[in-house]
Amino acid sequence: MNRTLNFTIRNLKELSRDPLTYVFSIGFPIVMLIIFNVINSFSSGNTPMFELTSLLPAILMFSYTFVMLNMSQLVSKDKQTSFLKRLFSSPMKAHEFILGYALIGLMIGIAQSVISIIIGYLISLVLNVEFMSFTSVLLLIISQLPMLLISIFIGILLGIVFNDKSAPGICSIFISLSGILGGCWMPLETMGGFATFCRVLPFYPSVELGRICTHATNAFGTPYALTTTSLLGFIPISVFLIGSISLACILFNKSMTSDI
Repeated sequence: MNRTLNFTIRNLKELSRDPLTYVFSIGFPIVMLIIFNVINSFSSGNTPMFELTSLLPAILMFSYTFVMLNMSQLVSKDKQTSFLKRLFSSPMKAHEFILGYALIGLMIGIAQSVISIIIGYLISLVLNVEFMSFTSVLLLIISQLPMLLISIFIGILLGIVFNDKSAPGICSIFISLSGILGGCWMPLETMGGFATFCRVLPFYPSVELGRICTHATNAFGTPYALTTTSLLGFIPISVFLIGSISLACILFNKSMTSDI
């Protein structure tokens, strides 16, 4: 456990030295929250998906893809500089390395969630609109944890497979897809077959579950509710979660064995 803790502290120091960590992981979600609330204000509140209860789940899910970017950069850079090769000769096990990376991603993701919710609350005070209850806030954070873990382990996976030049580029594809296919900025529930396709990926089901927790209103003017369709969203989330963790562990262990 001490080895994992020491490795986690080292990873935290590495990321804290990179200004992009603060720009994308912390600054970008805040800027997006403000911009979309300005847009909603100019549209006289006629864009339900830009209301705080609907926007916050989307912002959280979308911001986790930047955690993926952080993880891929950290792992690929360690691999490229032969730092990991030197550590592979130490008594540390594969699961300790992976846990040391994953804990940092978890810390960043939770920090993103808390900061975004605090900014959302401050915006609600400025605009004099009702904010969600403390229970809804807790349920929102819990509902998005699987998507955070998926992002973390996909990031680790990309960092193992690709070098420090290619991994960020691949992550940018995930970042774009999460915004489009997650229904973050457009009402997928009005798009028929396209919405059905989006439900086989984890992005949209995660956002929808978050909006159910915050009692958000959809494009039809009705609250998001826990239905059979929304419950089926747990399937792609579970598949991607198990798959990303399993693949990251298998490939990391394989890389560790081949480099010893």
